Amino acid sequence: MPLKKLLTIITKIFFGAFVVAYPFMIFYALQQNIAIRFLGLVLLMVVIFSFINTKNKYLFMLGLALCFLIILFNQEIFLKLYPVLMNISVCAIFALSLKTTPLVTQFAKKMRKEPLDTRTLTYTKNVTMAWAIFMFINTIISLITVFLSNEIWVIYNGFMSYILIGLMMLVEYFVRKSREKCSIL
Repeated sequence: MPLKKLLTIITKIFFGAFVVAYPFMIFYALQQNIAIRFLGLVLLMVVIFSFINTKNKYLFMLGLALCFLIILFNQEIFLKLYPVLMNISVCAIFALSLKTTPLVTQFAKKMRKEPLDTRTLTYTKNVTMAWAIFMFINTIISLITVFLSNEIWVIYNGFMSYILIGLMMLVEYFVRKSREKCSIL
């Protein structure tokens, strides 16, 4: 395996683990009275590292703005906004893809060798809309938790959000399988 591809895989694993672990790291750091500005600088390093590897300028700008707010104002509320930014970014990716080729349609096209029929195109567009709506609701709930206790914030953003995403994936899987079963009959 070429070194560049290996580094890309390692970066994706690192960033994914960081996103999942972020609420727990911040919760622990706040319990230990670790300086908020220091945490902002750590987050800034992750944002820069992520940009170097993904070249996503929109996420980079959002991340920079958040780090700037954390470092400038030294308030824990800005540390707690990171999951909100991640959720709204995913929501935007799904929603904006509806203007061109819906994201789930893109995935379906890559998985199948033959062109997608009209029924499948409609289904994948609806699934993309469902994910955009789901992520919007998840963003709103995540934003609400920013203003609640640190315990509620970490429970929702570290556990409940991922459980709900998993449930959404499971529901979509069963809907897709029942839809496929009906089309066979």
